[in-house]
Amino acid sequence: MAEASTNATSAPSTATTDEPAASEWKHPVYPATDKYTPGIAPIKQEYLLPKPTSSSHIPVKPVDDDAAERHTNPATHTTTTGNGKGGEEPPKKLKGAARKRARREEAAALAAAQRADKKAKPDKEKGQNKGRQFLSMKDAKGFCHGFLSRGKDGCKFVEGGCRFSHDLVAYLEGKERDIFMPSVDYAELEAMSEEQKMTWLEQRYSLTPLSATTADGDETDAKTQTFVKLSSSTPSTPPPSSDPAHKSIDPTTTCPIFALRGACTLGWKCRFLGAHVRHVGPSSLSSSPTDAATGFANSGLELVVDQTRVDAWRARKRDFVLPQQSQSAADQDEMNFGTSAGMKAMRVRKFPLPKTKAVLRFLEEEARELAKVDPQGSTSGKGAIPKSIFEEETNGKGSAAASAESGEKKQEDDLEEMENALRNTATARAAEASLTTTTSSIDTARIRPSEKRRLNWRSHLYLAPLTTTGNLPFRRICTAFGSDIHCGEMGLAESFLHGNSSEWSLVRRHESERIFGTQLCGGKPDLLVPVAEALKAEVGEGLDFVDINCGCPIDLVYNKGAGSALLDHPSKLSKIVRGMNAVLGDTPLTIKLRTGTSAKQTTHKLFAKLQTEWGVSAATLHGRSRKQRYKWDADWGYISTCAQTLRQSVREWNEESRYADEPEMVPIPVFGNGDVYSWQDYYERLDRTRVDGEMIARGALIKPWLFTEIKERRDWDISSRERLDIFRTFAEYGLSHWGSDTHGVNTTRRFMCEMMSFTHRYVPTGLLEVLPARLNDRPPLFKGRDELETLLASGNAEDWVKLIIELVERMVSTLAYAGGSGLTTLSAVGLYMLLTGNGEAFDIGAFLTETSPYAWAMIGIGLCIGLSVVGAGWGIFITGASILGAGVRAPRITTKNLVSSTSLSSPDLPPVTCKMYRRRKFGFWTAQKRDHRP
Repeated sequence: MAEASTNATSAPSTATTDEPAASEWKHPVYPATDKYTPGIAPIKQEYLLPKPTSSSHIPVKPVDDDAAERHTNPATHTTTTGNGKGGEEPPKKLKGAARKRARREEAAALAAAQRADKKAKPDKEKGQNKGRQFLSMKDAKGFCHGFLSRGKDGCKFVEGGCRFSHDLVAYLEGKERDIFMPSVDYAELEAMSEEQKMTWLEQRYSLTPLSATTADGDETDAKTQTFVKLSSSTPSTPPPSSDPAHKSIDPTTTCPIFALRGACTLGWKCRFLGAHVRHVGPSSLSSSPTDAATGFANSGLELVVDQTRVDAWRARKRDFVLPQQSQSAADQDEMNFGTSAGMKAMRVRKFPLPKTKAVLRFLEEEARELAKVDPQGSTSGKGAIPKSIFEEETNGKGSAAASAESGEKKQEDDLEEMENALRNTATARAAEASLTTTTSSIDTARIRPSEKRRLNWRSHLYLAPLTTTGNLPFRRICTAFGSDIHCGEMGLAESFLHGNSSEWSLVRRHESERIFGTQLCGGKPDLLVPVAEALKAEVGEGLDFVDINCGCPIDLVYNKGAGSALLDHPSKLSKIVRGMNAVLGDTPLTIKLRTGTSAKQTTHKLFAKLQTEWGVSAATLHGRSRKQRYKWDADWGYISTCAQTLRQSVREWNEESRYADEPEMVPIPVFGNGDVYSWQDYYERLDRTRVDGEMIARGALIKPWLFTEIKERRDWDISSRERLDIFRTFAEYGLSHWGSDTHGVNTTRRFMCEMMSFTHRYVPTGLLEVLPARLNDRPPLFKGRDELETLLASGNAEDWVKLIIELVERMVSTLAYAGGSGLTTLSAVGLYMLLTGNGEAFDIGAFLTETSPYAWAMIGIGLCIGLSVVGAGWGIFITGASILGAGVRAPRITTKNLVSSTSLSSPDLPPVTCKMYRRRKFGFWTAQKRDHRP
């Protein structure tokens, strides 16, 4: 193995006399030395900070990847006192009759409290989730999105009949000032060498905070600071126009979409409108009565299209292109959108699924036959589903059509015509029978395992499916650092069948992703099989594989029989895998599993069947059980055992005489997953376990450049400027993906917070005494080599928001958004952002005169509801907690509310539940640090 970087001492070798046998090896072990203590990051002494005194320090909860699910985690049981306060002795454990008596008293008190609450609120609206409000992110006025983004061609009701307003001048009058974003020459940046890029970063970012400036070039107070430098070539901000419709235009800003494509897809709704608009005259709101209104829709403005950039964009190099792609699709850098007709058919339950019906019927009949032999249901079906089930359905439809045609021909009176009709009927039957297996709308060809597209993934770097954080902009960043295989975020099969647009957006693919697939989660064949057929029909060649989730440990998924619950039901899993394989055609089907649901490891029994009996094309094993979640180290020894079990089953299948006429079966790729955080660990696991590759999850979230380290076999001591520029790149990718309008800007900021909640856990390589770094090592209090590096290591959510404001200048304050609970108030961070805007000094007079009545109404409603509910809510909550003796969990706020400008969840409110179909997609923060499971 190559030596580590000279910036730190290499880790002690594991090849000692006390090393266990290869068969017992589980994971790399680095014993304690004078410089390294297992579990604690070995930071150099000069960067350590003294431990703060208890009187001047608020304790920060250590990072725990199970914290977001702790209340549903069967592996951990945290005991707190009845009043929820720390530092007190836990309650005594009762036994025997005393425990039974306490349980009865507790149940009686709970029932009495429920009855009293029911009598106190007789008019309470009944049903589920009635107390939660989910406000949508919309503009203050109802303007037509199609007209504002694509002009007259964007709305088919442009001549009249559209229920939304087409008054562009009124929209521009109420539109907020454009967001400033410095320009970036992307072509020049890509052509730079490493030295040139470092020089460019030095010119763009400062290692120490600088005083921010206002729009007029004046410095603000000392509290408003930034690390982003303004280039000397940046033009000064011109004074606002006297035309009310032009006051929001900032010609010095840069639209990231227009800078690349030569035309902005959001048109007039873009928050960087000044970058692609041209002033041609006064608008209809001009104060001069002699000037006639000009421009598009009497706005005095026209959108600009840079044809040179458009031609360069269309001639760009693409890593993946769909066959027979249209020109309009080629202008987009994303694919797998699906058709509007297909989505509508799913919502009304009329999407055609002919293969699914035949497959489910076959599996049901097979289950009845197997039940006669094995009433216990422990025997599962084997082999590919035969093609006869499709032929029978097709032939049945063909025979009915032929008999109806012959009945009409027999009604002819003329004998000669009747003979001709009979002759034609016979000919038609013969022709239809010959076309049944070739031109039918149903693919009747049996897809044998050897006819599936083979996955040649050996030694490829696999980015794991990461809920929420594994979005398309983040995957693009990992692609730039060297990842090879991408799997989209986990999608719920039931939501796919309902035509949920947010769920179908998870299969979106960027053209830079060379190998891409999507992951499905479900617990029944009648959910997963139709989704697989719908994906094949709607997306087709846009997916290189489809993955089945058999490892999700969340109780909400597990209790429905999905995720890791399938590990205990091999018969059901057999139906799901074989059924999906049949309807997917030549698209490979992969599977991701855990070691088991409890401490007992059982997954090796499934590996003996995955390829030979079920036809899986690739398998990934996470070296932890469901009960472990993300605690302790992954068991790579068991991963090696499962890989050997699969290969042994393939050898036995090839040696059996009954398969002598079949093509020789080649073992499928087997990937391991768990605790991959350095290139040393990667290659050691690869050599010891003999897997085909490794899937990377949390390691990529904390340091996305891990893929570069693995490919180049080096410890990259990345600078703080390079890390900050990664967030700048994410912002541009996010605006391109989610849009540059108000909604897209807020969404980009929210997911940037999600990303920072992991990247802040990175300890710079140059600060470590011993290499390699380990994923489960937690650092003591430390400082960086510069102030920017220290800020990037902060676990305070306010610091993350500060960085986001620097990269995407100021929060959008024209929206009202409520997250999980709907009980929102203005916190200190939100109030500061709302009042200061882009960091300028706060002027109370301007605030009182310029704030719109809508904003005043929202502030008043938010404060009234918040103040009235907080008191009552806390009283009920603390009373119930004291009765139950369960304590109060640490308060937390959702990321949606954190980055919203006018409505933030109060840190004093108790934990709330997320929206049901997005239950896993929004993590939580505690008061200062955010803990989330990937």
